[in-house]
Amino acid sequence: MEFNDFVNAILHGGVLTLSIFIMLLILSVVTWGIIIGKVIQLRREDLNSGKFVDFFNKSSNLRELVTDNQKRAPVDYDLGILFEELMQEAEKFTVEFPEATWRFTADKGLPEHLDEMLERTQDRVNLQMRERREKSLSYLATISNIAPFLGVLGTVIGIINAFAAIGKMGSAELAVVAPAISEALIATALGISVAIPSSIGFNLFQYRVEVLAQKFDRFSAIFRNRLENELIKEHESSSDIKSF
Repeated sequence: MEFNDFVNAILHGGVLTLSIFIMLLILSVVTWGIIIGKVIQLRREDLNSGKFVDFFNKSSNLRELVTDNQKRAPVDYDLGILFEELMQEAEKFTVEFPEATWRFTADKGLPEHLDEMLERTQDRVNLQMRERREKSLSYLATISNIAPFLGVLGTVIGIINAFAAIGKMGSAELAVVAPAISEALIATALGISVAIPSSIGFNLFQYRVEVLAQKFDRFSAIFRNRLENELIKEHESSSDIKSF
């Protein structure tokens, strides 16, 4: 089928059919725009987080790492944001509550209030980052659901036009019904061609979001352990640590 035949089949259906084709075209553009944008966003976040983890593992002091990491690159990825948020909370607590009790024991480490603050901050950052990673995915899910129905609607209109042509011409010859049948088949094909990439993109990005969430949780556990150790060593006396 040549491009001119495709255009003629669309124009033959009238204003309603043309409107459906335009809507499907717009949905296709939106779908691919979201897919390309999400690929770039998630890949960049994953690469930046990976580089930060390498930098984090090589550092010997978390306080120095805050300044060094800001000089290294802009902090706009989830692990870097988590790191800065928790370090700011810990620093703010130590300044505002210098008399807090620090215990290096089997059941207590950080002051209870600080530990709860860090936990709440971690949960908040996790939700914020997950919301950012999942942004626009609902559009893909919606498009994958409605595109086939728009295609079916165009198909139904094409069949109606075919019967109308038969009644008007008084003949069921192929030359009479072919334009309307072509219109119906094209509508079905367009609906499917929009639904397939949007559905695939939604499922793949959902999987990537879960993978990044797992990496976030693993880093959070490692970072919290290291932060607690450094804070305890900084505020607890060496004799108490040795007695543990």
